[in-house]
Amino acid sequence: MAYTAAQLGDLIAACAQFRGSQAPSGYRDALALCVIDSVQSTGVSYASVENVVARYRSYRRERGGDPNKDGVAELLATFDELGGVNGWAQKVGNNNRTSTSSGVLKSEAIRDAARVLDEAGIGTAADLRKAAQNEVQLAHIRMGWCAVTGQRSGITWHYMQMLAGIPGVKPDRMICRFVADSLGLPRRGVRPEFSLEILTAAATNMGMSPTDLDHAVWQYQRGRK
Repeated sequence: MAYTAAQLGDLIAACAQFRGSQAPSGYRDALALCVIDSVQSTGVSYASVENVVARYRSYRRERGGDPNKDGVAELLATFDELGGVNGWAQKVGNNNRTSTSSGVLKSEAIRDAARVLDEAGIGTAADLRKAAQNEVQLAHIRMGWCAVTGQRSGITWHYMQMLAGIPGVKPDRMICRFVADSLGLPRRGVRPEFSLEILTAAATNMGMSPTDLDHAVWQYQRGRK
């Protein structure tokens, strides 16, 4: 559903408290970490994501690598070194799945998402930022990413780009709840697409980066009971 001018005004008023907020810088030089963090992040506490990222960094450093500059090739190589998705999950990742019902190990989704980028010629975060300037190319990559098991909603796609330095909004449950509550709408009726569009518009009207506003809203929601 499309948002109204009145709804946009109400959301801007609710977001006034976040003026001046800034999001962490993400992983502008490490596309590998962008992929890992984004896929691991859904449906879990962020502490578990930080643990996976820390183990990946440790694993790469033990082998003389620089995880803060790793691209897709380096990420995919770790799967080969560890014998595939199960070995990667045990050494670096965890047993979290993309869905509690019919999902796969998130390590599998990470590998498959990395393959999508690799096949599209996106090896580094800089490559992705360049691709973001071409809507047709980016739409093609998104189609492949969202075809990976558990990534259909596009939430991790948006988040991965944000971590790579492309401004945006990750319309997950935290963001959708804030939008719904701010507008007096039923939470179940607010979809990610609506939240993405209206929060992006609010950020533009406020003169903020969508990424900064997204992070401020997410942290606010995280702290609520």
